[in-house]
Amino acid sequence: MSTRLPLNTDPPAVAAIPDPNANANADNRDAVNIQVAGGSNLYIADGAPATPADDTLYWFGEQMDDTAIVTREFFNDVPGDSNGGPQGPPIERQALGRIVQISINLSTWNQTVRYWVERQNMYSVNGAVQDWEVGTPLLQYHRFRLLIVPARNNKMTLAAPANKSDDWFTFNFPTVLMSSPIECGQGSKFSSLSFTLEAHRGPQIDSSTRGVLWNRDVTGLDVAESARTAAMAAQFNGIEEAREPLGPVPVTEE
Repeated sequence: MSTRLPLNTDPPAVAAIPDPNANANADNRDAVNIQVAGGSNLYIADGAPATPADDTLYWFGEQMDDTAIVTREFFNDVPGDSNGGPQGPPIERQALGRIVQISINLSTWNQTVRYWVERQNMYSVNGAVQDWEVGTPLLQYHRFRLLIVPARNNKMTLAAPANKSDDWFTFNFPTVLMSSPIECGQGSKFSSLSFTLEAHRGPQIDSSTRGVLWNRDVTGLDVAESARTAAMAAQFNGIEEAREPLGPVPVTEE
């Protein structure tokens, strides 16, 4: 019997695979334990900005519940007569790649960012499709960047940096498109905004993210967090200024 030679697609030897729990302790949440990521902070940016200065991250809103991140695999089945042909189970299955679907269900959101996403970072007018916009490629020039940052610290190693780049639940998706109908409830109760984003491999045109589905790059997060804090403070101050003064209403002199 001939010896099967290893293919270049064979997995690495067991000894070459790092043990994720090697340094697990009270400060490292990669232990066999209940995992609590904390609330998701969602930031979105232009994934293909015309200039580097246009890659600003914007806080999108707050989820009603957890953020569901689903990896979807694509396969091609190889039929064989030994298994009954195309009508039977495959004799082999080829991997064709994957995408990641991120379910969004917001109870608070930025309306300007909402319409920007609805326009697929491409349509020029809200609620309209121009003739010249039909057929536009999206992945190359009109993609988004989505950054999901957990509220809690879930650092991967004891020497994790102060930022979120080494957090188990931090995900940066450089190439994201809108993939589902956008549903927004309108009534006497609070409105919710629901849709699904779809992360793809980075296109060939982008050397920095080519082939990247996700990583933990948090570039721009510090600026986005500062802008969000300033916006919330301004909103709070505006509410305070608009309130009627407490106490008895002074008598107006005639």
